[in-house]
Amino acid sequence: AALLPVFSYDKIQKAIADNTFEQDKFGGVPVIKYEAALYGEVEKPGLGPLHTEFDDQGNAYTSFFVSSEVVKWNVKDLKVLDRQPTFYSVGHLMVVGGNTKKPIGKYLVAYNKITKDRYLPTGPELTQSAQIYDISGDKMQLLLDFPTTGEPHYAEAIPASILMPKSTKIFRLEDNKH
Repeated sequence: AALLPVFSYDKIQKAIADNTFEQDKFGGVPVIKYEAALYGEVEKPGLGPLHTEFDDQGNAYTSFFVSSEVVKWNVKDLKVLDRQPTFYSVGHLMVVGGNTKKPIGKYLVAYNKITKDRYLPTGPELTQSAQIYDISGDKMQLLLDFPTTGEPHYAEAIPASILMPKSTKIFRLEDNKH
């Protein structure tokens, strides 16, 4: 895609209420008209957009499989703010809390595909590549390129401080004799 469409939830609701539909090409499923739901389009974001995550500053991060990069763009004004290359072709992304109501917005992990020759073989399965970026500033900064097992796919992370108060200890570690 040469652009990245962004849709408005309010416009989608209005299009449903106003019955602003067209039929799909097979004539069976009503589809909201593109223009009726469109908030705007990010111009020239990259090639092959796949997945988007969000930070706590009103920015989005989209992976681009063909151009092998992560692009940071502002959700409100739809302007590209930064782009960083990834090793090989990036697929899924993960920002801590990036698909929640209150994202953390400090780190982004890019899960790269087709990277089986990046690391030395260490067992029956070859590792893939992942990269972690610091996204707390204006520009993304690559912190680490590291191996990961299996096809890198969707992941979610939240701070341990959210889980710790709600966790239940079943076995006391100090009672473990082995």
